[in-house]
Amino acid sequence: MPCNPRDSAVQGQEVALQIQYYDSCGDKVSADKTPSIQITDLDGNVVLEATNKNIDYLGDGLYQYTFRVPPSGDAGTWVDHWTAEIDKAQLVTSFGFNVITPSSGISATTGPGKISISDEVSFDFCQEEIYGINILLKFLKMRLLSVGKKPVRDINGAFVLDADGSPVTEDCSVFDDNVLICFLMQALSEFNSTPFFTAYTFSDQIIQNLFSQIIVEGAYVFALASQSILEKGRDFTITDGGVSYQPPQLGDFLQSQYGTWLSSYRERLKFIKNSIRPGPRSYGTYSNLTSAAPAVTRLRHLRSRRIT
Repeated sequence: MPCNPRDSAVQGQEVALQIQYYDSCGDKVSADKTPSIQITDLDGNVVLEATNKNIDYLGDGLYQYTFRVPPSGDAGTWVDHWTAEIDKAQLVTSFGFNVITPSSGISATTGPGKISISDEVSFDFCQEEIYGINILLKFLKMRLLSVGKKPVRDINGAFVLDADGSPVTEDCSVFDDNVLICFLMQALSEFNSTPFFTAYTFSDQIIQNLFSQIIVEGAYVFALASQSILEKGRDFTITDGGVSYQPPQLGDFLQSQYGTWLSSYRERLKFIKNSIRPGPRSYGTYSNLTSAAPAVTRLRHLRSRRIT
């Protein structure tokens, strides 16, 4: 059964149309000969007659045809029809791709350095930021205790043993590193966006040391909120042969923990940000220490609001 994701194509530009063939067991398989392709526009008019020329074989049953959309082509859903023979059986498959105008702002160019909607985004951290992330990541892992292992089973469900007779294990963590880093980034973003606004990064030592607890706590709250939704969907009663079993309501427990920690975390975050409130300009933090005259102290704040 073929499978093929589709991108949008801008009028006058090229789009790579691909098709992947599989056998009945789900393994990739090549066609008996090069398949043919036919393309029709949104009105059903044939734009490209059936042909097997200029179709590239990319290996493992994957074929590609590069099609240039006419500049005057109507915007809408176009269809590419593929015809192939696999084990002497004819297989006809159709896919759709969207033709859009250049004014839509979406580029379908697929050259090096080009990205498309929903592409995987890579974070580009400097070495100092990576060092800070590793510090916070260690704190967060120790707090969540989400790193674990489980025994490996074979196709029959039996445990796989090594040469010494010990069970073979594999990683079975609740959250992987990428997810935990996203939680830390969200926590740092909330820390910076809570008045008074700041612009700290993971490379700042004050984040790695002084404020590490509040950043890790924020990521911890986000992790509980994320997992509580998933666990809530697993809370159900199991009935077998008249015997019922109710697993622990882990979703409700995580939700309770999340709610308790959230209010405490937000209050502490506001207190911390208010404590690092920048001093007023002009007089700054000057005060008359000899007389402690309230007029001088008041003047400090009045001059900080002056227009000129």
